Amino acid sequence: MTDRKRMNKIKKRVKSIKNQIGKHEEKIKTEKGRKDTTKAYWQKEIDEKFTKQLEKDYEYLKKNESRNKKNS
Repeated sequence: MTDRKRMNKIKKRVKSIKNQIGKHEEKIKTEKGRKDTTKAYWQKEIDEKFTKQLEKDYEYLKKNESRNKKNS
């Protein structure tokens, strides 16, 4: 049961991270860079923070979805 709950939380997190990536990409296209939030900053945050988290989440989901199918 806890695996299922955690998987649902991760699925929600994946959805929100994708949404956040979209917002960052929009900022890269439209906003003018400032001292602390340049276009390179937004891209770096996408590359380092969000994609790494997505990779970890997808790996967990893939591993545990196959495990849950075997138990069903």
